[in-house]
Amino acid sequence: MTAPPFEAIAAAFERFQKFYISTHVGPDGDAIGPALALKWALEARGKTAVYVSRDGVPPSSRFLPRQNEVLKAPPEEFRADCAIVLDCDGTPERVSSAYEPINSAPFKILIDHHRTSKPTFDINWIDPNQPATALMVYQLLEELKFEITADMAQCLLGGLSCDTGHFRFSNATPAALHAAAHLVELGAQPDVVAFKLFDERSLASTQLLGLALSHLNTANGGQLVYTTLSSQDFASVGTGDESSENIVNFLRNIKGARLAIVFRERRDDTGPVTRISVRAVPELRADLFCDEFGGGGHAAAAGCKQRGPFNDAVRRVVERAVEWLDEEHEAVEG
Repeated sequence: MTAPPFEAIAAAFERFQKFYISTHVGPDGDAIGPALALKWALEARGKTAVYVSRDGVPPSSRFLPRQNEVLKAPPEEFRADCAIVLDCDGTPERVSSAYEPINSAPFKILIDHHRTSKPTFDINWIDPNQPATALMVYQLLEELKFEITADMAQCLLGGLSCDTGHFRFSNATPAALHAAAHLVELGAQPDVVAFKLFDERSLASTQLLGLALSHLNTANGGQLVYTTLSSQDFASVGTGDESSENIVNFLRNIKGARLAIVFRERRDDTGPVTRISVRAVPELRADLFCDEFGGGGHAAAAGCKQRGPFNDAVRRVVERAVEWLDEEHEAVEG
């Protein structure tokens, strides 16, 4: 395993003054949490830093301190001399930002733990054996002797909790648990993090969950479980895509399910789009499955999107999922 490029990142932090931070489309706790923590760390050293996510902050992450500092667009005339992309591969399709501010930055840093990422920036810290990008940012701040405040600790614990299922998944490594203990010592609140990320639901999201469960389908003897949420479903309960968070986990928890998929009929800047969330037993490689459809993620959790009619997208992905369950897949390393 390649050693983390701490010295190179430290040199970039010292050399540059204006930083542009972004994360992946549909950001979760392990995007928003470490991005905010890194932003504040840089500001504490006298730097200017903005965090841009055009998708905003999902409801489950709005408990994070100062989340109102997440911008949907950069300030006018802001020109960064260093761009930092966290928790995704850094490509225009995956970044939740206009790409011009990233592309025009003279220097670029990628920090990510997804297996499908490739080294395309000036500094690329890609470590798929890390359970969360939040842990990588925690390790970076510790190595570079940044002070981790209580607000930063809460954000970093939120990221760790998000990607380890609040330490219930197999990626809850000793390093993750040690970091979590330290973050709690620094002021993070694990009870708040767990409740807000995994338990609390709005009335609208609960109603949407009911609709999703009413549309439930299975295949391969119950190994594949999937459901659909049409634009009419969202309209009937008066909510948006943010209310569909965690629905796919309910499907994955069904006894006998090895692959769970939620299809959502939505719109974005370019028109109709089917957003797809996938959960799987790790040996089924959800990341490689979604990679076939232009997405990515982790072995157990991934996502992608498809253009064209909603029903066609559902049919196409389900047909491939049925085949996928009967195929052998590349083993997860580490």
